[in-house]
Amino acid sequence: MTKLIETYLKNDGPALSSDVAAYLVDQLGITPATARQRVSRASGDVKRLGGIVFPHRSRFLYLQGQFGSPWYWDRLGRALIDTNSAYGFAIAALRQRGGIVPAREFQIVSGAPMKLQKHLSPSTIFTRLQEAGLLEQVIVPGSGECIALIQSEGHYEFGADNIQARRITENILLAAVKDWLKKMGIASYGKVALRTDDEIPQVGTFAWDLTAPCYLGPMVRKSAEGKVKPGFVVCDVHLGDKMTRDGVEPFIRKCLTLRSLQKVGPCMQIFVADSYSKDAFQLLKKNGIMPATPATMFGQEIAEALRELTIALQLAAVSVIDADRFEALFNALGKIEGAAIQLRGTLFEFMAAEIARKLISPSVTMNRIFKEPGGKAKAEGDVVAVKPGQAVTVIECKGWSPRAELPDEYLKRWLQISVPLMYKEIRAHPDWKDLDAIFEFWTTATLSPESLLFFANAKAKIKPSRYSIGLRLGNDVRNLCEATRDGSLITAFDKHYTKPEKYNLDWGGHDPMVFEGY
Repeated sequence: MTKLIETYLKNDGPALSSDVAAYLVDQLGITPATARQRVSRASGDVKRLGGIVFPHRSRFLYLQGQFGSPWYWDRLGRALIDTNSAYGFAIAALRQRGGIVPAREFQIVSGAPMKLQKHLSPSTIFTRLQEAGLLEQVIVPGSGECIALIQSEGHYEFGADNIQARRITENILLAAVKDWLKKMGIASYGKVALRTDDEIPQVGTFAWDLTAPCYLGPMVRKSAEGKVKPGFVVCDVHLGDKMTRDGVEPFIRKCLTLRSLQKVGPCMQIFVADSYSKDAFQLLKKNGIMPATPATMFGQEIAEALRELTIALQLAAVSVIDADRFEALFNALGKIEGAAIQLRGTLFEFMAAEIARKLISPSVTMNRIFKEPGGKAKAEGDVVAVKPGQAVTVIECKGWSPRAELPDEYLKRWLQISVPLMYKEIRAHPDWKDLDAIFEFWTTATLSPESLLFFANAKAKIKPSRYSIGLRLGNDVRNLCEATRDGSLITAFDKHYTKPEKYNLDWGGHDPMVFEGY
């Protein structure tokens, strides 16, 4: 009997035990009760998913070799969605995004409310799926802590550059949506919240990529006391693979549940993706949701520039920085408010990483999250270069316009909060605890006399036996580009981080750490 069940799973794929039992009834002419009993006794290569029970006590069956395969996830996700299970929506959302999302964004994509009676929260969904051996929390270079479908070890590290490139491009897209909402007068000016903010945007009890109050006539309501209550705009985005029906289901679930909350006013609900399958597009429209694309919202030029940006970032991550390509992107995307700032900062981080690879050590990671041992506080190291047996160098990057002055709080926060926290983790790290700790602040903006004095005083107070700090301004970074003898780095720096006139950085005390000292 087990052999017959194995044959069914091999040919038809993973399935619910109720479906397998129905198959046995059809093939053998036995009663449903007998069929269910024989399925429950199946052994050998037939496995049962633990921790999750379907309606009528049905179990999910699969063969050992099918675990983690696309077929496995497709059948499991569909079985869960068909039973309106919150677990299924979360799995579908992850599958749509390559199986992985940053941990803080899981609460957005899962389709689950943060807190709502008779509903599972994102944290509960993750915990239970983790206990069932379906999800895990992993650290991915460039993206930090992520929640992912279980795959082979190192699976997600292989695609880390693609994950980071997609997220950066999506952040530019969100900036474009924000700009569009403001220019159209749909969103209240200055009230648009994005997932890149310190706090995840929320409307009702749900998390979104973008939210904003809306005071347009049809969206406004008045309370019993006559107080005006705005409606809202909510938006999620996804760039990459075509949105499938399963992929849009979690967003639709959020939208429909939000509408059922009496205390939340009218809400304009938008999803933005590169493209949609026919049934996904129709399902969004059927449920009163706007299925948009970058092309329909902003025109073909912006849509093509966003696709080109993803490619450029993927290449930059593997040491191919095309100055001309980035210049074209600045020209195309610079029309979006805030996009040029994000692009300049992102490009500068990639350039700093490449400089570090060439002048410090080939062992370089980007955007590493440092956590205080035993605490919740954390800081991000934009570029971390490890020279085995010698030193750990952590570089803070502020790639701003050379005409701008960096606010004093950026440098002060780095010196007072980030550096001490990162130093604590380095000393607790089993491979780094005996290495020299070096922290550098690189910026292409100018610094105020107060910032420069603050840095000098902080440097003078640090014991050399603990760690060292360094400051590199525009001209210092330009010299490092020249030291690499990499023409693309030099060209990119000159195009985007150099004033027409020469820098004048002699402030009487600045002693940059030159590259020969590494």
